[in-house]
Amino acid sequence: MIIDRGIKQKLEVELLEAKSIWIASAMISNNGWNFIQNNISKDTEQHFLIGIDLATDPKVFDTLLDNLNINARVYQTKFTFHPKVYLIQKMDNSFTAFIGSSNTTNWGLEKNVEMNFQINDQAECKKLLNWFNTLYINGYIITQDFANDYKSKFIKTSFQKKAIQKDIDNISIELSKDEGQFFSRNHHQIFEERYHRVNSEDLKRIRKEVSNKFKELHRIIYPQFKINLLSNLNCHHNSREIVSRHFFNQYSGNYINAMWLHYGKSHQELEELKNNDKSINRPHSFINNIRIQVILHVKSMGIWLVLGKNGGSLKDREHLKSSLNNKAKLNIFFRKADKIKEEYWIDNGVESVKIKDFVDAENLKKFVQQSNTNDYFIIGREIDLLDEKLSTKNISKTVITEFKKLYPLYELMKAKL
Repeated sequence: MIIDRGIKQKLEVELLEAKSIWIASAMISNNGWNFIQNNISKDTEQHFLIGIDLATDPKVFDTLLDNLNINARVYQTKFTFHPKVYLIQKMDNSFTAFIGSSNTTNWGLEKNVEMNFQINDQAECKKLLNWFNTLYINGYIITQDFANDYKSKFIKTSFQKKAIQKDIDNISIELSKDEGQFFSRNHHQIFEERYHRVNSEDLKRIRKEVSNKFKELHRIIYPQFKINLLSNLNCHHNSREIVSRHFFNQYSGNYINAMWLHYGKSHQELEELKNNDKSINRPHSFINNIRIQVILHVKSMGIWLVLGKNGGSLKDREHLKSSLNNKAKLNIFFRKADKIKEEYWIDNGVESVKIKDFVDAENLKKFVQQSNTNDYFIIGREIDLLDEKLSTKNISKTVITEFKKLYPLYELMKAKL
């Protein structure tokens, strides 16, 4: 059905019956956004793919940051993002769609001379849904940093439209800098604190992507451990636990603030620590023992040698502190640490200090002895998410290289059975 004018009225009728909506729009104004929100129910599932080439109103991004359960991404390539698609699933699960030239603005929906089609063919609507989802996967989640940067540049439009176009191009370049990186910008930024307890479909999808990327990395690096003399570094004996949890769990507080790929003691070594303790602090749990891990943060990837918190890694902690009371072993530990002093720091749970700032072995010993079981003990470094070391081409070499740096300390710190 051709709709050469009055799409707003037609769209309003369908939105009132919407169970779910998928909107891909080159530009959304605040009025256009309010029109959509005012005509759907509070239970309508929402998905937006938003362009910035034509200057979407920054108020829309502010609203989305305040409504994290709305699934929304910015789509940006080196070419203009120009679609205007409104796909609606009604309460009876049937679909209808509007495709044409109308952006989500007052002008686009009711004032401009526009041309649109309404499609009720279910097969064609499902093709549209597939099209949307394919693009959506490559969109960027909306963060506070992006919104702030975008808003500051958007304001200039009222004074110099040519200048704003250059600024928008710069935003586009900034957003797409993660091209070629093993982990995308989205994979990192879901670990912002604001997302820790949000379990929207969008975030669940990205967490699953992170889990799969870690598993892919594991399949690449683990077969290389033996040849790189990392033979006593083992993945979790349960294949489901090789990567940390990517889904909400009531026993863990229904939040996710980090995800990691970790290696440590063998199943046999853990079994020898087994006792009657069945609590979360059980001594034979993989996570309650010394580990080397790759962990994602908002702006970086960490390579960490870790002793657990809340009573975790007790045997390893006792072994480490006891070893450092032996002068010869302390000097060995200091020399091994000194070899990685340019990139690595140590966090004893109270403070974090760069290894190069320890003046001597006794200074390092005192710092280690101040740690307690309530906090993590970490020897680690962070690598910027856009660093070439973390590209798809280089990440496996980077991880192996960093693991080899930490492995001598891992062997010294691990409790001998």
